[in-house]
Amino acid sequence: MKKIIQRSYRMALLCGCIVLLSDITALGHGTLVYPMSRVYRVYESNPENPAFELARDAIAIDGTGSYYSWNEVSRNIPEAVRAGLPPGYDYSPWAPDGQLASGGRIDREDFARTYRGLDQVSPQWPATSVAAGEIIEVDFFATAPHDPSVWDVWMTTNDWRPDLPLTWDRMEYLGRPEVRFSENHYYFDLEIPAGRSGRQVLWVAWQRDDPVGEVFFSTSDLLVTSGEASGLFVRADSNGDGTVDISDPVQSLQALFVDGARVGCISALDANDDGVVDLSDPIYTLAFLFQGGAAPGAPFPICGEDPTDAEPEDCEISQAGC
Repeated sequence: MKKIIQRSYRMALLCGCIVLLSDITALGHGTLVYPMSRVYRVYESNPENPAFELARDAIAIDGTGSYYSWNEVSRNIPEAVRAGLPPGYDYSPWAPDGQLASGGRIDREDFARTYRGLDQVSPQWPATSVAAGEIIEVDFFATAPHDPSVWDVWMTTNDWRPDLPLTWDRMEYLGRPEVRFSENHYYFDLEIPAGRSGRQVLWVAWQRDDPVGEVFFSTSDLLVTSGEASGLFVRADSNGDGTVDISDPVQSLQALFVDGARVGCISALDANDDGVVDLSDPIYTLAFLFQGGAAPGAPFPICGEDPTDAEPEDCEISQAGC
């Protein structure tokens, strides 16, 4: 009898695991990594010891668990599927004004993990520098890909300001792109509207086409420039987002070792200001961030010209805030 009970228990446990795994593999999860989303920036900054103030505030609001689960800013919206997934579907009932970044997940009574910290209104969110009229390759990291699905893209209008919440009356629908998939990444091309300038926000919805109708929301801050090199930068701000944090040595390593990695300003990568971009630069930045090492040389921590370089034309686009 005992053996029968044990076998029954094991069989139930096995069946439960199979069902659980089936549910997991059926779900798509992910977020934008270029331009980097707010939730991924908080995660990249280290939820245990966040590298910038807004990340610290987000952790205080939602807890570390939400940002270790950076790929779950999502809602189940089968209504969108039943409506035929029209382009530019109205998600406002689920992500209302002021809650676009969190996808409306703000109340712990309704959600095990909330993302209310992403809705913080501030001009200090780290931003990705792009140029007006530029065609960028958007990169969505999908930890669990899912198809069929559709993508829709919005961007703030020029009358939006970073001291305002994200609201639907200041969002412009940019269309439904064709996506490419490779090694857990979805890619699509996006032309930055020619009329944009300054701080903007990109908002992307990835909608599953199935009865569950799960949709994943990504919110990425942009600094839209004219595309002309200014020669101004912040040393060690390798990704040009206006903040020196853990994402910068990561960007430097990608520039050094990944073919085709995007580099906006070579001088910014020279963290130790020795005139050469090499492995010593990300090591220098990591020592400054985590071991009390010396700060990067000028220009730091605000934008400026390189005092040790007479020809700073290697900055292809202006960095955030410069």
